[in-house]
Amino acid sequence: MNVFDFDPDDAAQAYQRFGYVHLKQGLNKAFLDYALNFLHAAEAEAQSLEEWRFKGKKRQYLFDFPDDMDFDRAIRAVVGGVAGLPGERVTLCERHVKVYEGEAPSNPPPHKDRVASQVTVGIPLVVPDDSYLILYPEHYRDVNAYASTALYRTSLDEAQLPETQLAAIEPVKLDVPPGDVLIFKGASMYHERVNPANTSLLYLKFNGIDLDPLGEDPRTLPQRTASLDRLNHLADEQLLSQPMMVSPRLEKISRYYTRLYWTEVIQLNVWGEKEATIGEAELALLTRLDRGLTAADLLTRMGLDDSEFGQFLPKLRRLINLGAIDLIHLD
Repeated sequence: MNVFDFDPDDAAQAYQRFGYVHLKQGLNKAFLDYALNFLHAAEAEAQSLEEWRFKGKKRQYLFDFPDDMDFDRAIRAVVGGVAGLPGERVTLCERHVKVYEGEAPSNPPPHKDRVASQVTVGIPLVVPDDSYLILYPEHYRDVNAYASTALYRTSLDEAQLPETQLAAIEPVKLDVPPGDVLIFKGASMYHERVNPANTSLLYLKFNGIDLDPLGEDPRTLPQRTASLDRLNHLADEQLLSQPMMVSPRLEKISRYYTRLYWTEVIQLNVWGEKEATIGEAELALLTRLDRGLTAADLLTRMGLDDSEFGQFLPKLRRLINLGAIDLIHLD
């Protein structure tokens, strides 16, 4: 099954110029029917993700793609083509159907999506006549570098809040009915839905930095399982030749100072795993690792010679076990 009915090359120019593109009737009809059936089944069975529910605003359901869909061709290639990202680097970080409740606020302040949402694809399923989307493509386009919209908002002074900065600026207003597709730079562009009550939308969010903090890309969890399986069967010499990458589930690394005489701590946050403390050497391994680099090349990049590799391999093994690094197969 196809998802989109448009040529990504035709949409790419507008996306690069304006930061968004509205594709009228850009959704495949069969996929729209599938998504509507998914919505109705989810609502009927009340399978909402309770930890993501905001009372009085919206319900959310984790979306499942059709079994007969070629994800790389139908999704990655198209989104990558529009956004100018290599298809193999296009990482899906969210796939949710959102249902706004009847009492949802009619005019909430604009927001930016989390850092992982470089590219947001909005697919309307049910849209009342008075509901529309607003965008601010030309103003305050700094990227939300935080793991959530709420954290970004709390980082702003009152004068920097969007309802203050954007108060006198006329937004772009878009009527995007079912069958249309909207693609925009969600983490850097203020946006919001006006009169969202009783609206249902499928949101797919992507990036080109291998970041999947919720583990929702179809590749993420199988890669984790395969990585651990290989690690358990590799001798040190074999590990040195293995291509690696920073795990898509590594959400952030924090350096903070405790009240115990301001003792410094470096902490990993990996989705689905326990928080873990690491040292400076492990931090260096993570921050100098590029996708596809072998363990030997990484250690060489750190200025080590062959005789020093052995003392760092246990640190690499620990980072893989913690879920911060994955072993990968390169295509």
